[in-house]
Amino acid sequence: MKAISDTVSAPVAPTRQSRGETTFFKSAATRRYFLIFLQITIVVGLLAYWEIGARTGYISRFLFSSPSQIWDVLAQRMESGELFNDILTTTEETLIGFVVGAIGGSVLGLLLWYSKFISDLAAPFIAAIGSIPVLAIAPITIIWFGTEMLSKVMIVAFSCVVVSLTTSYRGAQRTDQDLINLMRSFNASRSAIFRKLVVPSSMTWVVSGLKLNVGFALIGAIVAEYISSDAGVGHMILLGSSNFGMNIVLAGVALVMIMMLVFNALINLLERFILSWERK
Repeated sequence: MKAISDTVSAPVAPTRQSRGETTFFKSAATRRYFLIFLQITIVVGLLAYWEIGARTGYISRFLFSSPSQIWDVLAQRMESGELFNDILTTTEETLIGFVVGAIGGSVLGLLLWYSKFISDLAAPFIAAIGSIPVLAIAPITIIWFGTEMLSKVMIVAFSCVVVSLTTSYRGAQRTDQDLINLMRSFNASRSAIFRKLVVPSSMTWVVSGLKLNVGFALIGAIVAEYISSDAGVGHMILLGSSNFGMNIVLAGVALVMIMMLVFNALINLLERFILSWERK
């Protein structure tokens, strides 16, 4: 049976040369601003095409709605206060579940470095748990933990824990053995090696696991709200789909995408903070 360390491949950051980039951009800032400009242009162009198509009848408003209709839904829910309540509910479920699952899984993965025997023993069980779809575990979680916030948090945590555990353990196993032997030659304790060498050298892997789990956490929260909820973005989407209100459904989808972008930005800030030691 393969060990946990064999389940995740090393994250490789491609260079500009490997991506075939030229020296067209004089600075990283110029390249970044140009990419942002292109991204905004693409979004605006697609929305304009969508709106014009819906107004002229080329695109069915019943099947695809329109940007103006989606905006009307968001404005109405904003005025009633439902929008902020939905966003706050889903955000709370996502963040708490992310901390429990992703960060907790990362800690467990790092601690498995202490025993190769235990990690090999646990490997098939971790793989089996990771193969369970969230939709399968969600009803069970609702039965076990009720229909309140706790069940949603547990579903989100379940969505994240395996990826973070395996990536962090893989990072711990890739710690330079020569450096470990050097610290041992100075009579460093196992805990000192773990704290001062293994954990810092594994941070790139830990952050990679956190970045992967942002999307899983948000999906887990939406799925949990599908199963049982009276608020949240997932509840909003479910409400729209049950009434064939495509504008409400797409408004919820738009909110999910915006929330995903915000969470990714926060994780990028966290990455810069955690990995700042690499640039010193």
